[in-house]
Amino acid sequence: MRLPVSILRPALCLAALSVPAIRSMSQGCIVARQCAPLFSSDQTPYLTPLHWKLDLSLRVLDAARHYNGTVEQTIRQTNHTNVVNRQRILDLGGTYGVNNQLSLAVNVPVLIYGRWSLPLPVTAAGTRYEMNGEGLGDISVSAKYWLLPTKKNPTQNVSLGVGVQAPTGNPHKRSAFPDLNGNNPNVLRPVDQSIQPGLGAWAFPVDGQAFKSFKKVTLFASATYLITPTNINGTPSILSDLYNNVIPAGKGYEKYNSVPDQYLARIGASAPIGKKKWGLTGELAWRLEGVPAKDLIGNSDGFRRPGYAVFIEPGITWTRGRDSWSINVPVTIVRDRVKDSHGNPGDATFADQFELISYSHRY
Repeated sequence: MRLPVSILRPALCLAALSVPAIRSMSQGCIVARQCAPLFSSDQTPYLTPLHWKLDLSLRVLDAARHYNGTVEQTIRQTNHTNVVNRQRILDLGGTYGVNNQLSLAVNVPVLIYGRWSLPLPVTAAGTRYEMNGEGLGDISVSAKYWLLPTKKNPTQNVSLGVGVQAPTGNPHKRSAFPDLNGNNPNVLRPVDQSIQPGLGAWAFPVDGQAFKSFKKVTLFASATYLITPTNINGTPSILSDLYNNVIPAGKGYEKYNSVPDQYLARIGASAPIGKKKWGLTGELAWRLEGVPAKDLIGNSDGFRRPGYAVFIEPGITWTRGRDSWSINVPVTIVRDRVKDSHGNPGDATFADQFELISYSHRY
């Protein structure tokens, strides 16, 4: 019987893009970097006690289309004044089966490539400059517990997980970049929040997963929420820095980068493709990624690009023995750059799609 495999990814694999927007929530300039838990393969989702599962995943995202609310700002691309945001995030994970019900996981994200570019001055004739960010992200440790006895429930279960994410990533990465007038191009400035390797604060991921198999079809659902009690991280925002620290009227609260909550949810189904010996499993899911305007705990000041994106996510997994390879391609169907915690609108870049490539091995 084919059962889903849960490739659990911690609190948000980095992904965000756009100009005045933030790390990756609505992917692009928004700050929601999450590599969602993936369900699909010939392997059981349960780990053998005292054994390990190692995961490696790559998230590839390019964003260049601006949205204010749900309205696309097509003039930006027409005039070539749009932001182009590119991110490549590698996620390394290890999960250890303590017993039949409990497992512990550690996840190490690495922003291997981040580029945020904008023509300055912001006109069609402006020279396009770019800032770059890369480095170790925020490492997380988490625990997951299956609520139903795993031995008695091989085809259905529900799990809950909690964890802690340490501020191991650099939230103050700088790159040479001019001001909004295109002057002083060699001044080192903090890079856009979407390509900062770290949040600069402790955070707490919580997640839930569920699956149920009906003959060859497996239904699954998963959700992750990153709780960030810290308000701001002390890094000057791109809005502040490009204006040479002269904040526009009514925007004083955006002088420094916010430390925003992030969330992700997936619901879908998987089923085998072709003969069992092929080891192929297909998957189709509905996916939601976002950054809320207001955090669950604490204040919500600072510069952030709140919003969300909804995707249709097809995927395929190939399993051979203890190894699984998978690729998922979420295609964006809804984009919404919502107003911030002070009720002010803004824009952010969104990607048409992105790619998640993963490998898993059980020891």
